[in-house]
Amino acid sequence: MGAALQVLGCIQTAVQLCNEVYKVVNEPVSEEEAYLDEGRETGEIYVLICALDYKRTSNPLTCTIDGQNVQKLLSACGVPRENITVMYDEQCTKEAVLEAISEVGGQCGEGDYFVFYYSGHGTSIKDYSGDEADGKDEAFCFVTDQGQITYDSLLSDDDFAEAVTSGVSDDAKIIILTDCCHSGTIADFKSGGWENHKAISIAGCTDEQTSGDIGRGGIFTHSMLLAIAELASQGETDYTVGRLYNTTLAKDDAVFNSAQDIAIQCSPGMLPKNMAWPLVPQGGYTPPYGRRSLE
Repeated sequence: MGAALQVLGCIQTAVQLCNEVYKVVNEPVSEEEAYLDEGRETGEIYVLICALDYKRTSNPLTCTIDGQNVQKLLSACGVPRENITVMYDEQCTKEAVLEAISEVGGQCGEGDYFVFYYSGHGTSIKDYSGDEADGKDEAFCFVTDQGQITYDSLLSDDDFAEAVTSGVSDDAKIIILTDCCHSGTIADFKSGGWENHKAISIAGCTDEQTSGDIGRGGIFTHSMLLAIAELASQGETDYTVGRLYNTTLAKDDAVFNSAQDIAIQCSPGMLPKNMAWPLVPQGGYTPPYGRRSLE
């Protein structure tokens, strides 16, 4: 154990000294607090939710349930309704989502949070920029006005990264949550533009894997909500993104025992312990999966 902690410490030091991208897959990370600012109490929280069921395709999902569950969490956390933008199904064209990222992200100032949550299909496409070692870009499967997935409706990780880094001030904090297949590096932190941003991504699986849908939403989202509820039941009101990630891993293992590997990644020089988790319920909170288990 001591040797493992020493290696972890060396990796974290290297990330910060060399401004590297920190990435961990399905393994606990450091939970200690080393905030780069005053923590969770600073600024406003702005959230963009995108969730699609693909009802007009041959591969439907139940992702709008995830979006609704995240909306309920935001209400429990006291996030003002005017700070929340929700897009479902055919509202989620690539053009509309890019516009929403610019509009919502543009409201974020110093100390604010920009939280991007996505639940839907994810895919891999040919990498034309040459920045991917495996020759593939990851992409969000947005839809046309008719609810169909086409190549032109896909939003590549390159274009997503450009939209977020150009739309959100580098004084703000960014959290990217993706419950979709092939999403481990979908934030594309190794692309240019992220160097001066404080950002962390938690993805439901690696680039090579698929994310599970249990018929009532995604495994990653349910695991995350269970984790938030457990920390709230313990009276925790101030903890790092790293601790939320670790608790999410534990819930996935204990409740779903899924084959997918939940991944966390940070923008250059950032670590999970450098950012406070912003979505903490203000009172009692029961996660949707917990409610079903009690019925």
